Amino acid sequence: MISKPIFKQENYFQTVLLITAWILGNTWTFWWFFKSLRDASLLNIIILGIAVIALSVQLFSKGLLKIESAMPRYRLYPLLLMLGGEIGAILLKWCISIPQLILLCFILGSYGLLGLFISYHTWHKGLTVAVIAACLIPFSIAFNSGLGFPVRVLTAHTVAQTLSYFHLSAVSSHDIIVMENGIAQIDLPCSGMKSLWTGTVFLLGVTWLEKRQLGFRWLLVALANITFLVMVNVIRVFSLVVLIEVLQQKQIAEVLHLPLGIIGFIVASGLTWLLLQKVPRYNQKSSVIQETEYKQIKLSSNWLLGIVVILSLVGQLNFNQAKIAEIKSIVLPQEIATNTLPLTATEASFFNKQNTSFVEKLRFDSNSLSGSMLIVKTDTWQAHHPPELCLMGSGLKIDKMNSKLINDSINARWLSLQDGKLSATYWFQSYDVTTDDFISRIWEHISHRNKTWVLVSVLFDDWENPDSGEVKDFTNTIYETINQSLNI
Repeated sequence: MISKPIFKQENYFQTVLLITAWILGNTWTFWWFFKSLRDASLLNIIILGIAVIALSVQLFSKGLLKIESAMPRYRLYPLLLMLGGEIGAILLKWCISIPQLILLCFILGSYGLLGLFISYHTWHKGLTVAVIAACLIPFSIAFNSGLGFPVRVLTAHTVAQTLSYFHLSAVSSHDIIVMENGIAQIDLPCSGMKSLWTGTVFLLGVTWLEKRQLGFRWLLVALANITFLVMVNVIRVFSLVVLIEVLQQKQIAEVLHLPLGIIGFIVASGLTWLLLQKVPRYNQKSSVIQETEYKQIKLSSNWLLGIVVILSLVGQLNFNQAKIAEIKSIVLPQEIATNTLPLTATEASFFNKQNTSFVEKLRFDSNSLSGSMLIVKTDTWQAHHPPELCLMGSGLKIDKMNSKLINDSINARWLSLQDGKLSATYWFQSYDVTTDDFISRIWEHISHRNKTWVLVSVLFDDWENPDSGEVKDFTNTIYETINQSLNI
């Protein structure tokens, strides 16, 4: 008579340990979430609050949070979602470090954990709401994940290759990026990543309203939805390039920029909705059959607890700690006279959010060369950015942008500004690689994690010739100075 309650208490204790290990394993995610809430705008907080209240009402009104057992029941799909969410969060943290996607994985994994304590019917019924919350919450507080520009670069490459295939124009991907930023700008739904997010939220909302089942068919529709959104964005940019570069009709392109984005988004969403009609609806009868035929997995509580504890410990590992300690300031030689410039409010906010290891803005004079320089030294790609966006944000017009081998070591991006009145250049530099391509910079972060990178962005006061000896000597001096600091 005494052994039975003791056995239950032991299992309850294991449940407490399981949940505690889960929370401790995701402390970094909690830290980022609350930090983002502190930095988020009032509008974003209001939108997030409304979304959380609406989702909570749905969960409580339908009894989706009713706990039926204090001890876990090992059902296949909730268990897979739980472990898959945790493993996905760890891999994302190690590989590309996008907090929004890591939080998305944590929310899905947490719902998988909840599925071990509620009935399968209830869990399956609330899965759509959980997926909506996972997609909505992370991007509501901080949308900028850093993937926007890579998506735009890949789109530009695709359009350039397509133009080359049809022999329409010899426009480079660099020219396409400049062209797209030189005409009327819009926020939604024409801006790549935001259209993907908006389209995904649309799909999840329609899935919820029409009570479609989440399964293999729905997953195919979701993949098709992303494909449609990417295709219409490529078609939009392709059409604008043809209008401007081939037909020489820039004014028409400026007028059509917004309509093309909206029409493309509507077409993509409409095609997605048609495909969604092929996905079966959720109904009470099919759910009962699923739960009746559903078998629990024979898994010891100790095994599950051990797996979660191991994943929690693995998730705490940070391969960059040793490298961060080595980062020091960069001292340029006396031949380049410099004065420190204050960061703008936008720059300070951006670099503080990214926990940048070292950032310095300088005014320089070197013989007949003068201008400003930004040096950003870090071990994470989010703290770097494509400088042409900052130049455009400062009101400067980019005439031309291309890759340039300034000397044997520096593969740089060279820019002509303000109708040829100004010049600028930038490159990303590590101890063994130099590139002007932001995509390559991201890939290097994924493939070689334990590496420090420096962004060098130079804006000259006048037009300069990249092939002049003075420019070559100036850039080579900066390159060699930084290279020495990276090899200390």
